[in-house]
Amino acid sequence: SMKPLSRILFNPFVLYLDRWYLPYALYQAKFASPNSEVVLIGDNPNFKGIQIEPLDKIQSEKIQKFKQCYSHRSTNKESFELFCWLRWFYLLEYMYQNKVSSVLHLDSDVLLYSPIEEISNCYGHLNWECGLSIPKQDSNSFTWSASGHISYWTITTLEDFCNLTIASFSEREYLERYQKKWDWHLSQNKSGGICDMTTLYLFWEANQNRIINMAKSEQSNVFDLNMNIASNYENPQYVTESGIKKVHFVNGHPFLVPINQTEALDRAHALHFQGGAKRYIRDFYTGPSFPGKTYADTLFFLQSIKAKLP
Repeated sequence: SMKPLSRILFNPFVLYLDRWYLPYALYQAKFASPNSEVVLIGDNPNFKGIQIEPLDKIQSEKIQKFKQCYSHRSTNKESFELFCWLRWFYLLEYMYQNKVSSVLHLDSDVLLYSPIEEISNCYGHLNWECGLSIPKQDSNSFTWSASGHISYWTITTLEDFCNLTIASFSEREYLERYQKKWDWHLSQNKSGGICDMTTLYLFWEANQNRIINMAKSEQSNVFDLNMNIASNYENPQYVTESGIKKVHFVNGHPFLVPINQTEALDRAHALHFQGGAKRYIRDFYTGPSFPGKTYADTLFFLQSIKAKLP
């Protein structure tokens, strides 16, 4: 079952995207899981009560090895895609250095609503060493997508994933699969290509007995894949309203409404405000006020005005 967990880690995407919503995500996690250490990996200003782990402290041979073998196959910027993979190596190095055996990892646009102890109870009957979100897909479709925006890792599974990542850019069987998918993107004129979600999918494919699918409803518990869409594991799965998933709050806990009316509401332990949904983060924030909140609210307000201008 899930190992006892004391830390919630936020990835260092904020190096690129020093955004107004980051403090909301951090303080929401602190509020939802008060006994957990909330750690931000990245060279950011101080957030009161949040542990900051600077990136220059986290270097390793594995990181250098990966950078050397990486080859870019995506319509997105190389620096962006490279960083998507590197964050997993940074996380692994952080776990080594701090002797952390397991973590809950969140992207900076995720709001957490449940304490880790409760998540462990809800999923305690399952034997899992890793948790990822994998939408239902046909492997012939070249979607090959598993998401780690909310993910659970033991140090062993993360080490295995990082080793697979290095192997996937240096061994023929993986390189051929990457090339096949990339050729498909080029021939279909589809944006995207090979990204960390591709490698996470290959990792899930080979380790299904160790990984739980957090996008699936498990005894009416679930983690949101993306607030902008009705799908989670199934497509469609939940009712949407005004362009985002419909959410009922009961005692501070968000519940999603299955499209199939006969099913019970699913308790969402975390919601993912990707892309355009980020503008809802303020409305869904249930934590206390925090230092700089007025400033963050003002930034948000100015951004909304800017978004409405022609």
